[in-house]
Amino acid sequence: MKKMEKKKRKLNKKKRYFRIFSRFFIFFSFIFLIIFALKNSNFFNVTSISIEGNKNVSAAKIKKVSGLHKGSKFFVVSKKDRVKKLKSVPYIEDAKISYNLKGRVTIRVKERVPYYQLDVNDYLLVDDNFRILENSDKKRDNLVNLSGFNVENPQAGNYILTNKEDREKRDLLLELRNDEYSLRGNIRDIELLDSISTFTTVDGIKIEFGSYSNIDYKLKMLSLILKDISTTNKNAILIQMEKGDSPILITDGETDSKSDQEENKKLKKEENKNKSYREINQD
Repeated sequence: MKKMEKKKRKLNKKKRYFRIFSRFFIFFSFIFLIIFALKNSNFFNVTSISIEGNKNVSAAKIKKVSGLHKGSKFFVVSKKDRVKKLKSVPYIEDAKISYNLKGRVTIRVKERVPYYQLDVNDYLLVDDNFRILENSDKKRDNLVNLSGFNVENPQAGNYILTNKEDREKRDLLLELRNDEYSLRGNIRDIELLDSISTFTTVDGIKIEFGSYSNIDYKLKMLSLILKDISTTNKNAILIQMEKGDSPILITDGETDSKSDQEENKKLKKEENKNKSYREINQD
């Protein structure tokens, strides 16, 4: 009796496992047939593609990179993979793809905007995240000119200032764009050497910024000095941020008589007492 019961239990187990296996087999076979049918039918076919937000990247290139064209299957490749491929294009920062049941696809891209340019054989156009967007043979007037360091691989899509030793330079560039200092749009040229940096404003004022230390303090002082220059219409030539205990502003005054010059020097001394920087009139 016991042997018979054991055989029955084993047989019942086998039957149960077989039923479970059969159900899974039928289920996955059904799914496979559905996918096969959809893949080989006109369902989910792309009927049209519209591109939005592109300015520097052509619609033809966006379609090619996305892998979408009229008549192709939309779900053959995942949307995530298509977006990833689009973001590999240097100018494209982000992309969104939508599809409706009529087969209409819309690709919306957000393009990067050139902010810096470097004179490396051609002009490298770089966005504010330090990504190289393109190699241009024309210099642009509305971009910040960067110089003083080497670019290891000046190809579109790569990034500049990626090494550890470039961290201070990157931090300085980021702080220069900080709205707290109101310097964004006021700096035309930036030279970043290994130990010191130099700027030139859009008005042609040279700024010897000095080392990469005390960046926050020096930028606050620079902002105040430039604001004072703008308010008082001083003919500023040079600002030295690390020449003594406080920054120095050098101006170029008009030629006066000796008595006027002595009087102006006295006034300058009195003014300098109430300022956080020294002003020198270069005669």
